[in-house]
Amino acid sequence: MPQIRIDDLADPRLEIYCNLKATNATRYSGLFVLEGEKLLDQLLNSALYPVHSVLTTERKVAEIAPKLDPDVPLYVVTQERISALVGYNFHQGVLACGKERAWPSPLELAQLALKRSDRLTFVVCPAVQNPENLGAIVRISDVFGVDAVLAGPDCPDPLARRVLRVSMGTVLRLPVCRVANLEQSLIQLQNELNVELVATVTDPAVEKLGQFRRANRMALLLGNESSGLTEDWVNRCPRKLTIPMRPDAESLNVSVATGVILFGLTTGCYDQDPSTRQPLPF
Repeated sequence: MPQIRIDDLADPRLEIYCNLKATNATRYSGLFVLEGEKLLDQLLNSALYPVHSVLTTERKVAEIAPKLDPDVPLYVVTQERISALVGYNFHQGVLACGKERAWPSPLELAQLALKRSDRLTFVVCPAVQNPENLGAIVRISDVFGVDAVLAGPDCPDPLARRVLRVSMGTVLRLPVCRVANLEQSLIQLQNELNVELVATVTDPAVEKLGQFRRANRMALLLGNESSGLTEDWVNRCPRKLTIPMRPDAESLNVSVATGVILFGLTTGCYDQDPSTRQPLPF
């Protein structure tokens, strides 16, 4: 494979790796950057995302080079230069750039999932705004056998560096779809596949986790960090679900609430064991 030593940080081949902490230059570029050898391994094992290039320090070359296909450029710099390049003190020694590809549409993903089982679970984030929260939601969803996560246009890029890091690379194998018209996609799932929409709210008067009997085909809608689901989104959902809490308690962080709810739906008598569910073939 081509091992290319680079001493000039202004080399255009390194542009995608520049100032990662200060910029989000990869969004809409068709490329994305991830950090560390574990995430590189996830990228190499992904059936959807090809590797564009890899950047490593001199001390990691012998370890990284054998993993790569012959046509993947391996750029090599010193430890001092890699930290200067990315804009923060970087110790992992490996960065990788992947090529973005689109997942199938929500309807197509649902149809694929239903070929394996009549049980379908989507997690829907109309406007989760924090990349760490989105990454945690994706990782939690994978643990509990969710088939896909649908992210609205106000959500962070699912392939953003922080989403990738917090999800531990789960976004490279669990479908996380950016959906421009989320309302239209959910209506299509309702009308064509009888998927039930469930709004998560803090209203103590609605159905409570523990007594909630879910439909076989469900899309669970999560609110954003500051104000939850908007009234319009709540009204679109035939059912509403809440986590019982002490009166006057602060609401849970959205990713924590996701874990509590999915745990409740997949470990009680109302759902199958998530360990029996296999991920979609991507």
